[in-house]
Amino acid sequence: MKKTTSLFIIIGICIVQQSFAQVIDTTVAKPAKTYASGRNIIKMNLSSLLLNNYSFTYERGIGKKTSLSVNYRFMPNGELPYQSEIQSIIKDNSIDFSTYKLGGYAITPEFRLYSHKNMRGFYLALYGRYSNFDMTVPIKYTYTTPTGSSSKSAVFTGSVSAMSGGIMIGTQHNIFKNCVIDIWIIGAHFGNCQSKNLKATFTPALSGTAPAPGYDSEQTALQKKLNSIDASPFKVTGTVDNSGNFATLDASGPWLGVRGLGINFGIRF
Repeated sequence: MKKTTSLFIIIGICIVQQSFAQVIDTTVAKPAKTYASGRNIIKMNLSSLLLNNYSFTYERGIGKKTSLSVNYRFMPNGELPYQSEIQSIIKDNSIDFSTYKLGGYAITPEFRLYSHKNMRGFYLALYGRYSNFDMTVPIKYTYTTPTGSSSKSAVFTGSVSAMSGGIMIGTQHNIFKNCVIDIWIIGAHFGNCQSKNLKATFTPALSGTAPAPGYDSEQTALQKKLNSIDASPFKVTGTVDNSGNFATLDASGPWLGVRGLGINFGIRF
């Protein structure tokens, strides 16, 4: 409902502006059709709403065919998007993707070179991006006792940050009098990511009790599981604290993202 309301508000503003201009035109000689030529544009990405992302951009013209902009995108904590695709890449069944949670934000400064004056037509964009994601990562493990085996999950919470840079092509055009449509056609960025403070706190069922000979304690079983995680192309290391009441997880590796098929609706002033 919030996404639909936001969309109608933006479109409504442009319709009111257009209607007001038409009322004025009826009282004077009707001039040739013109569009606003302001050097500032505020935009909202409508297509990102489908992925529970809220994306806003401020763009400022700095030359006849060039501009600078900054985009802010945030995603509330929720289910992992593209879960099946990610699971097919990271083939490790110890990571419980069904209860994996992800949210965060990204800041993207951008330079554009347009084919036409006044921020119109096809453009080539060079951009950098800083991303920060809060995540909840459940790791399943199994420990054994003389009476059988039990399975549990250690739930790691923390964040991962990434720095990347990329290139994109798109097209931007005036619609109505003071509004624009900006379409991201296709682009990609590449960089590196690093986890920060991914930590799980838990109370083992057999805490303080030595395991029977030949059987693993919960702490030992979890450490073995962390040592065996294969999350290629990411490097993952995990450590269970000597106290046995918490564990940490560190991850780092390449960061690749695709940026495209975005429809942005904006107001020029």
